[in-house]
This record gives sequence, structure tokens and C-alpha cells, in this order.
Amino acid sequence: MQNENFYQAEEFLKLGLYPQAFEAFMSLEVGALDPTFLKPCMMALANQLNQGQLATLYDELEREVRRKNAQATYNFGVVKSHVGDIPKATSLLQAAMDLGVPEARGALSRLLMR
Repeated sequence: MQNENFYQAEEFLKLGLYPQAFEAFMSLEVGALDPTFLKPCMMALANQLNQGQLATLYDELEREVRRKNAQATYNFGVVKSHVGDIPKATSLLQAAMDLGVPEARGALSRLLMR
């Protein structure tokens, strides 16, 4: 994913142009072979997305969960944990763990210990 479009998206992010950064990162992810939505999820964790952008991100992540995309499932679980949706986060992190994401076990343990 390290290409000119990625660097442009990073530049938008550095400049605080969050809507443009989100759109650029999403365009890189949608249609990719194994999208992780890492950068949009990182933006969600940094509270840089509005409700409409979060809804778009969640729709795409739900699609990837149905496809059993392990890394996207894990990233979605982390975001859901961050926003306080503990039941959904628990389910997603358990699914990611079952799909073989090593860091999911630690994230799930931390979530359950809170």
C-alpha cells in the first residue's frame, strides 16, 4: 500500500484534513485483496472521524468480518472496544483470535479485565 496515494493520504492527515485523509485511506482499502482498514481505524481511535465516517467504516468492516478477514476483524474489535461497545468488541476480538490473530488474545484479556 506504500504508493503515491498513500503518501497523499498521510499528508492530509498531517495537515489535519481529516475528511480528505479518511476518503483517501478508504479508497486505498475498498477493493483491496485483503483490506485491513488500519489507517481509518487509527483515525477512529484518535477521534478524528465524524459519525457519518464511522458509519461508513463500520459498514466496510462488517463486510470484512463476514468474509472472515482476520486483521480487519481484529481492528474492528479494537475500535469497538475504544468506543465502549464491550459486547461487540468481545465478539470481534474472540473471532479474530479464532482466525489466528495473535494480538487478539491480549486485547481481549485487557478488555475483559477492565
